[in-house]
Amino acid sequence: MIRTEIFKQKPMKTISRLIIRNMTLSALFILLSVFFLQATAAGSNDTIVYWGGGKRVHVADCIRYKNLSPEQKASMKEMTMAEARAQGLMPCSRCPVNKLSGKDADLPESWVNPEPEEIPTHTFEPNPLKPLVSIGPDGNLVYKPYSDKGDRVLDWSQTGYKQSNVPVPDLPVRETLRPLAGETSRDGNMAYPKGTVSQREIQAALDKVAGMTPVNGVKGAVLLKAGTYYVNGSLHIPSGVVLRGEGDDENGTILIFRSAKGGGNAIELGEGGIKQLRENTVRITDDYVPSGSYKLTVTDAASFKPGDYVFVRKTVNKKWIDDLGMGERLQHIRGGEEGLKKNPWKPDSFQFMHLRQISAVNDNTITLDVMMPQSIAKEHGGGEVFKADVSSLATHSGVESLLLVSDYDTTVEDTGKDANFMNFRTAISVSNAMDSWVRNVTAKHLQFAAVSVGDDSRQITVRDCRYLEPVGPKSGGFRYAFNIGGGSGHLVYNCYSEDARHDFAGGARTTGPFAFVNSTAVRGEQSEPHHRWGTGYLYDNITTKDGSIAAINRGDSGTGHGWSAANTMIWNCDASGIVVFDPETEGENNFAIGYTGDKKEGFDSNAIKYANTRSGYWGTPQEGKFYGYALMGSGYIESPDAPVEPRSLFVQQLIDRIGQEQAMRVLNDKEAEAKILLEDPMTGDWRKNWFLDGKKATLHTTEDGLFFSAGTVTKSDDSVEYNAHHAVLWTRKEFEGDIKISYEMTRVDDSDYGTTLLYIQARGIGTPPYVEDISAWKELREIPNMGIYYTYMDLLSLSFRENLRCKRYPWRDENMEWYPGKGLIEPMVDYGKILPGKTYLVEVEKRAASLRISLEEKESRKIMINHTWYTDNIADGIVPKQIQKGRIGLRHMSTRQFIYRNFKVERL
Repeated sequence: MIRTEIFKQKPMKTISRLIIRNMTLSALFILLSVFFLQATAAGSNDTIVYWGGGKRVHVADCIRYKNLSPEQKASMKEMTMAEARAQGLMPCSRCPVNKLSGKDADLPESWVNPEPEEIPTHTFEPNPLKPLVSIGPDGNLVYKPYSDKGDRVLDWSQTGYKQSNVPVPDLPVRETLRPLAGETSRDGNMAYPKGTVSQREIQAALDKVAGMTPVNGVKGAVLLKAGTYYVNGSLHIPSGVVLRGEGDDENGTILIFRSAKGGGNAIELGEGGIKQLRENTVRITDDYVPSGSYKLTVTDAASFKPGDYVFVRKTVNKKWIDDLGMGERLQHIRGGEEGLKKNPWKPDSFQFMHLRQISAVNDNTITLDVMMPQSIAKEHGGGEVFKADVSSLATHSGVESLLLVSDYDTTVEDTGKDANFMNFRTAISVSNAMDSWVRNVTAKHLQFAAVSVGDDSRQITVRDCRYLEPVGPKSGGFRYAFNIGGGSGHLVYNCYSEDARHDFAGGARTTGPFAFVNSTAVRGEQSEPHHRWGTGYLYDNITTKDGSIAAINRGDSGTGHGWSAANTMIWNCDASGIVVFDPETEGENNFAIGYTGDKKEGFDSNAIKYANTRSGYWGTPQEGKFYGYALMGSGYIESPDAPVEPRSLFVQQLIDRIGQEQAMRVLNDKEAEAKILLEDPMTGDWRKNWFLDGKKATLHTTEDGLFFSAGTVTKSDDSVEYNAHHAVLWTRKEFEGDIKISYEMTRVDDSDYGTTLLYIQARGIGTPPYVEDISAWKELREIPNMGIYYTYMDLLSLSFRENLRCKRYPWRDENMEWYPGKGLIEPMVDYGKILPGKTYLVEVEKRAASLRISLEEKESRKIMINHTWYTDNIADGIVPKQIQKGRIGLRHMSTRQFIYRNFKVERL
């Protein structure tokens, strides 16, 4: 039986937390010892241990020894503890400490409770502050402080290029290059052939443009025409220069990079650095500066003026570290030899630097351009302000519209961190740069990241990028698809990751705001600020069906990761687990608000188990709770089973700040190549954008949209004639790559027969008469027999029955073998019914290996379904050829009648 108890969230820190916080270390040790330490049976030199090779032995009740098979146990050598020590062998980290003696008595004891045998499920009760963020009567957001000291949710809309006030610009082309001619040849065990190397020519063109006179920081772009370029080594993007291709797919601009030794960055963006001007450093006089503050008071602001860049430095003391439990306690979570490997935090290593620009000075009060992502308390060491010189940083630099491929050795095995696949670690590394960007870039076969943003960087936008097919160890320090490792004010928008360990990650001591928005991870593991107090992260509409999103205390993970996140918001996300914990200090919390995934029974509690165990929080006031939902923890949780409004916090914050029209221009990258591929209100001549299969169909335009009716004969009426009463409305245009399809549909019929379908990127299989161009099928199109479509067309199909079905046409492979389940991608998904007279909003995102649909009832705004299928596996491990290009089709089976309007196709 699952134990259930009622747990009511509190808006403030608990009294018991304050008691523990103010206890002396020795008193805490004594208290914990009374409750947690077991009576020891001192081991002696005569204790029997077991050795199977290596540097460690095991006592009989070691969990690792117990988990061995009888055969494995029989193969191990038995000896005494004295004999083991004589050979330099020590008990493993999982051997109970109470079996050790002698010099092992100096090892740290564990101070924490063991995890329970069964994770209890607590009843969720809404926080009294609900809703913490809401839309007010004027349409703008209203924020409630979450502490009595005025700490509030951050505004993340100021992240990205120029604080997202304007779209990323299109720099004029100054130099154009084409692939060098020459033969290619096999390159040993490498995955790609070698060809004529273009590195020198590309770098020379970049440097040439860098030498041109800038206009407002802009110098120009180097355009690489479509084709394949071979690059041995790295490229550097200078200030004011963009490296641009003609597309990030196989038909665009492909750069195949070869690393001489393995590791390193294929492309590096940035130059110069930030100078710290400490001669006029002033202390902050406020007793407390709340999180989310723009203003702070200093001892003397006479040397500062609007426009100055400054560092606001949080100068923490040992009390701050001890209050967070990040001091000696880290060594006592697991204790023993494992505990000795953990590094308690030291104040000198946690002096947080926040780069800001002054917008106003009034007496000794300074107003900053971007709010602070954490509180500054005098009792915890306070803070200071000094000037910074950012003039040498690269600006207006970028990488655009490229497919970046790292070559690699195909024969290397993943043996752990030492495995060298001879590939690059990171595709694009950004440091020492401001107001710069990476967009429309696909990166393949990297050890670490598609894009990693590092120190001395500010306001970097990474958007519309993909991380595919990583090659490297599946262990610590590898496979961080999109990584924020330093700087401030970065935005990762509309990006895609697959097979990463940490898809959307933040590093140690990072000071936000940072935003990951509208992005997807497939076969991912965990997205999170990864360790050591990353502050001010937003995870907004992130979908990671296979992975989790976390803002927790990682405790003694690694060498002592400790608190990984503070003031991190997880908003309307979909993940297998979403876990947030509340740090012990005032002014910091972590938030999970809204859930966009499928409702189901039996959510996994592993995320809470990991977090409580690694932090040692079982049975303490800090223990994170499992509520039976994807959302869990001790942090602020709201609406764990449904999305909230606004749908995107980042988007609404941006609209509030710069207005609807300008916000849409920024989000749609309007100054870049048009992303809208087709836009049809469907109130005019339908023949302009569409053609029809099926002579029995009826089409006519109305003020409300396009009325589309199939014929009237059903299969029960006439099993042959009914084929002619189906109909498909096809777009005249074909669409390539990742696309988003959206439209409104209103059901007119009340038939209980048949269904409607959406065909996505359809082409013929290419065998006459079923040529790729569907418009050339002629008489084959007059009778749209379903069997012809699913046998001779390449497409993805969504069927709106009583449940949604995603299928892959043709149902047969190249050998004419039937796919399992008639090409069904995953089990059917229940969503309700499409009712007559109701209008529904349909949004479909088709990517290389996934298909997401959102179906919403327009009037009530009810989300009927928001589901993602992974289209690279049908069943039984069968991997079909990816759908890349084709037309969009609206299919009606006989008797079906709908009105369609506002049909749009956009490039993702």
